[in-house]
Amino acid sequence: MSAASRGSCLRLALVAVLLAAPPARGWGFAAHRMIEEEAIETLSEPLRAYFREHREEISDGSIEPDTVLRARDGAREASRHFIDLDLYGAPPFADLPRSYRAAVDRFGRRAVVERGTLPWTIEQKHAELRREMREGRWPQALRTAAHAGHYVADATMPLHAVSNYDGRRTGNAGIHKAVEHDLVDERIARFRTRVRARQRPATAADYGRERVFAVIFESFAAAPELLDADRRARRLGAVGSPAYVESLDDRLGALLAARLARAVDLLGGFWQSAWEEAGRPVPR
Repeated sequence: MSAASRGSCLRLALVAVLLAAPPARGWGFAAHRMIEEEAIETLSEPLRAYFREHREEISDGSIEPDTVLRARDGAREASRHFIDLDLYGAPPFADLPRSYRAAVDRFGRRAVVERGTLPWTIEQKHAELRREMREGRWPQALRTAAHAGHYVADATMPLHAVSNYDGRRTGNAGIHKAVEHDLVDERIARFRTRVRARQRPATAADYGRERVFAVIFESFAAAPELLDADRRARRLGAVGSPAYVESLDDRLGALLAARLARAVDLLGGFWQSAWEEAGRPVPR
């Protein structure tokens, strides 16, 4: 087989993987970049200075789970971005074990993976980051920190916590793109200003297993509000139209800004706690 033929086959295989895998269902690229850039400013020294020095690398890495890792791992990567809480019953989700091993023991690995592994992916990345910092492997730590930030941000997105993630079951098809791109990404400067108004120094107490689950439960509780706002906006214009987006902003702008600010808080705590648990090593 010629090099050109091999290249064509590889491209076709990649397309097949991407089409077969379920959507990763996240904030948009601009939002992911903004969250990580703003989280850097919440850190204590010398970690903040080091992350500032590598701000562009961290920002670029923030979207790689949706691009590089998704192309490489397909559906396996997609499951790391969400958890369908409604498939585990109703709040406060007492039947959902907080540990991955206990969840697999109760529901089976296949069911757990199909329903999404977001909280446990975050926990795994925290352990990886802590270990890399402790061992002084800072280039790897930067990449892990950037990738982990993507999953942490996903925990704050309401449509990541429900199986009806794009509204197809309720007449809200297309809501995911409308919220993440047409509203948030297209107005990211305004959302950044709102997020900065809520910014505060990160503490290790901002991160932990129960904290992650609490944030995801908040996302679940907010999902119906997104669907309702979408239904009302559709009465004013087609999905993505100026009238539709303006209506979404009026009804959801404050909620989404609060979720984005929560992402910055949680991510700052995630990075800060990993560094402190690693022994506060000096980045090099």
